[in-house]
Amino acid sequence: MSPTLRLRITCAALALACMAPMPTLADVPGVAPLIQQGRYWQSKGRQDLANQAYRRALALDPNNAEARKGLAGPPPKAQPAPKPTPAPAPARRAEATPRPTPTPAATPSAANRTQTARPSGNAGGGASRASGFKALDANDLDGAERAFERAVAANRNDADALGGLGLVRLRQGRFGEARDLLDQASQRGSAGQWAQALASARFFGGLADARAALTQGRLGEAQADAEALVRSGYPQRGPALELLADIYERQGRYADAADLYRQAYEGAKQSDGRLASRAARDRARAAAARGDDVTAEQEFHSGLLLDQQDPWIRYEFARYLIQRQRLPEAESLINSLGSSSDPDWLYAAALLNADRGRASAADTLMARIPEMQRTEQMRNFAVGLKVDGAIERAKAMAAQGRQADALMALRQLAATPGIDPTKQAAVADAMFELGDREGAAQLAQQALTAGTITDPAGYEPIVRVLAKTGRDAFATSAVQRAAQLAGNTPDGQRVVARMNGIMAASQADRLRLAGQNAQAFDLLQGAWNAAPGNQEVLAALARLYQSGGMPAQAAQTYQLVLAQSPNDKGALMGLIETAGAAGDKDLARATIERALQQSPNDYQIYMAAARMEQARGDEGAALRYLKRAKEVYAAQSGAGNVTASNPFAATMQGNNPFRNQSAATAPAAVNPFALGSGARLAGQAPSPAGMAFAPMPQVGETGGFPPAVVAQSAPMPGGYPPVGVPASAPGGSMMTSGDPVMDRIQTEIRTLTRDSGPRAELRTGYRERSGEAGLSELKELTGSAEVSTSLGNGRIKARAEAVVLDAGRPSRSGLARFGRNATPEAQGIVDQEESALVDADTQHASGVALSAGYETPLLKLEVGVTPLGFEDSDVTWHAAISPRFSPYATARAWFERKPVTDSVLSYAGTRDPVTGAMWGQVMRTGGGASFSYDQDGAGVYGDLSYYKYAGHDVRKNHGFQANVGGYLPFYRGDRSSITGGVNVNYQDFDNNQNYFTYGFGGYFSPQSFFSISLPVRYAYASDLLEVKAGVAPGYQSYSQDQVNVYPTDPTAQAVLDGLKAQNSDVRSYYDSLSKTGFALSADGSIYYRVSPSTRVGGEMSINTFGSYDEFKSLIGIKQSLGGN
Repeated sequence: MSPTLRLRITCAALALACMAPMPTLADVPGVAPLIQQGRYWQSKGRQDLANQAYRRALALDPNNAEARKGLAGPPPKAQPAPKPTPAPAPARRAEATPRPTPTPAATPSAANRTQTARPSGNAGGGASRASGFKALDANDLDGAERAFERAVAANRNDADALGGLGLVRLRQGRFGEARDLLDQASQRGSAGQWAQALASARFFGGLADARAALTQGRLGEAQADAEALVRSGYPQRGPALELLADIYERQGRYADAADLYRQAYEGAKQSDGRLASRAARDRARAAAARGDDVTAEQEFHSGLLLDQQDPWIRYEFARYLIQRQRLPEAESLINSLGSSSDPDWLYAAALLNADRGRASAADTLMARIPEMQRTEQMRNFAVGLKVDGAIERAKAMAAQGRQADALMALRQLAATPGIDPTKQAAVADAMFELGDREGAAQLAQQALTAGTITDPAGYEPIVRVLAKTGRDAFATSAVQRAAQLAGNTPDGQRVVARMNGIMAASQADRLRLAGQNAQAFDLLQGAWNAAPGNQEVLAALARLYQSGGMPAQAAQTYQLVLAQSPNDKGALMGLIETAGAAGDKDLARATIERALQQSPNDYQIYMAAARMEQARGDEGAALRYLKRAKEVYAAQSGAGNVTASNPFAATMQGNNPFRNQSAATAPAAVNPFALGSGARLAGQAPSPAGMAFAPMPQVGETGGFPPAVVAQSAPMPGGYPPVGVPASAPGGSMMTSGDPVMDRIQTEIRTLTRDSGPRAELRTGYRERSGEAGLSELKELTGSAEVSTSLGNGRIKARAEAVVLDAGRPSRSGLARFGRNATPEAQGIVDQEESALVDADTQHASGVALSAGYETPLLKLEVGVTPLGFEDSDVTWHAAISPRFSPYATARAWFERKPVTDSVLSYAGTRDPVTGAMWGQVMRTGGGASFSYDQDGAGVYGDLSYYKYAGHDVRKNHGFQANVGGYLPFYRGDRSSITGGVNVNYQDFDNNQNYFTYGFGGYFSPQSFFSISLPVRYAYASDLLEVKAGVAPGYQSYSQDQVNVYPTDPTAQAVLDGLKAQNSDVRSYYDSLSKTGFALSADGSIYYRVSPSTRVGGEMSINTFGSYDEFKSLIGIKQSLGGN
């Protein structure tokens, strides 16, 4: 090839390299709309906005005459157009930026382009090659393409023809083919001849590949390609900068995106200080990602000094501080950003306020940016803030009781034409929070199928709604899409990990509600191992501990949640309740204060506090919190006129407390799966308040060893804690306000007022024991009246009970074993004549017992007298303490002095018909301790007690009792339950007092008693009706020692012994006795609430354990005074 031809080809290549990327307006997609926008803004006097449109058109078509003419137009009269300051925005662009056209760095002169010579000759395609260059000069791309293809077909190694065809492909925008052809031309001919054209083809070919990867969701690949293009050294790298900025924006790297947008749009070279500041910022983020906080802070401070005018170093530093809960320092940076008038500074401050949940503050900051100075990203962000504000207003509406209005507003917002799918997802999240699960799920699916979400975090509310509504397949699809967008970036991976945590937490919640606690625990532990520190997993674990009866571990886990999110209201409310349940009253109340400082007018905080106090048994405090909740809610709604260590240590794998029901010992590092028993995290100061207490069913309270105790402590009432069924507050006859929140508050206030306010109870009872007339037989009629009211943390009460006892009159046989009649009977036997027995009166007694007491969840005190009207009266008292170790574990200790009520003799005393002397009226003094554990209707219990017995001229006695048992639920419904178990009872008395001659006490006191029973209980409760029934078949065995007829009178006993020596038929002692066999106990009760403050009902029981059969019945009415 001649030098002249080579020169002409080189000049043509250079010219075509410049001309190839510059098709006409109609040939370049996206140019025409931009030109139209520029004309529109010029007609409105907005040259600044017109210039932006024209610049974007020139980025696509650098030689577009219309765009250049528009840029030369007159500037705005009011003020010069400000320099655009692009910045990042959460609202992402739905489409990729229009494809810009390559613009080589060097452009040959016009002379060179017009004076180029063409190759000569026809051999080897020379004529076709020359024809191609001529057509290319005339911008006849089709003709040039055909000519070059003929030349290449004639000679595949024709470097000039290959290069010419590459230039055609470059002009056609077929960058990949252009790159391949120009690369072949460089290899077969002069590389320098095609260098600039090849650089353009490579740059824009790579740009097309990166855009394709981004469109297909391969965010990491797109980022790597775009970053390579920016570093490639291509002179006009603006399109690559814009693409990379878009990618960074999708990843939440707003500061980096802002820098790149600024470079892409303005084409300005950054100052050395700005470049150094950005480098420091990158090093700080890298140090923070690897956990080197010291280096990170040093780099942030260095960057602030290098460029004090860069808002994005402040933005990144504030985010860093917020993530580490150094909120005062972060707020200082946010305030400094907001104090500026620079658009980028205000925008950065608005972004941070939005991240902190302060949409109103962010909106105020955006309003300070003049419209003419707002970039497209700023406008998108401002629109998003309007949607966020509408969502917050809807939530506030719901908080005021206007639930239906709030949901209607959200549905209208979701139906707004053109609403961004990311915002649709946020609306769905709010709808779910307000209770419209189905509507929220449908909207979330709609946002998912839109397929235009470009930010991984935009999928988070979609995942939350779909996972919590059980649509796991859709939720998984959303996570996969987010993962594609996130790529391998640290921020993106954190977002995906958070969404996986949401999925695991939702699945664990469903397992928990289904009672599968062990499976839920394992699922959460696996999710934690995959993403340590995930807050969603921690919160779900706290809920699992709470519902699984482990309040101390739940309280510790809620504290771990709050360490990450100090203002998490759900965690604060959970900590209030679980700390109280775990016995840490100080922590619970400190959390109440903390929550109220954050949200002083949030009625839900007061409701949580009320539940905590009620669970502890402090109904007075609970009532005060409920009344405050009512006041706060009424004021808001206008309803007042209505009446870092690894917390899942590897050593804990498989150690599941819900499988073996034993909590693991906490290691030194905080591990939510191995927490200790205290409510506070390791290292926190212990609570000085000690233990919290709440009422629990008591075990072994009677402990007095009369026959009734033996029977009842074995199967049910005395030693088998009742299995309660939660009953909702009566509502059928209640007035409602139409506001469900206010109705719930008022119902709870009524319930507590009924329980803690003045109350009167009237009861009538009947008790009958089988036995021998005048001796062990007993009929008892009682009528009691009790008034009580709340005082402090408990109730003070006064009680009067009228008692009428009747045992009949001793018969001829029984009379001989009553009082001192055993002596005349023996004398008659010896004399062989009829015994001169002295008749006894009918065994009858009546009187009124008085008592007063005070009872709290912890302490019970009572003092009184035996019935006034009996032959004699005695003082009675009772003191008990009931510490509660957890919601399910309770202990009790008591000490008391009470009458023994087995018979007229033991209860009231009687007189000897022979001498007229009084004896009997036995009092027992002693106490005991018990422990019970009940969880979800299953439990165990046990008690020990010891008493001393003494009466008028009655032999002293003492006795010991032990009682243990357990039970399991056979059936548990919404309102009813059936429970079965086993009970074992043992008793031992020093001497036998179960006789009625003078000196005996007339009460059952075996020297050995053993029973085992199988109690089964049924319970039902509704708003108005409560029914309980139980039956306990069992086996018993007991023995009584031989005793003298007169145990307290040696002289009288000596006379009997002498008569016995004369005649063996004389009774001078009672034979020993042993009995074994079947026994049964059964009971039932029914109560009906006739009004919110009045309840009537009755109880009935039968008992054959011991040496007698006993029947009891009771009819009662309970009236709350002064209630609704």
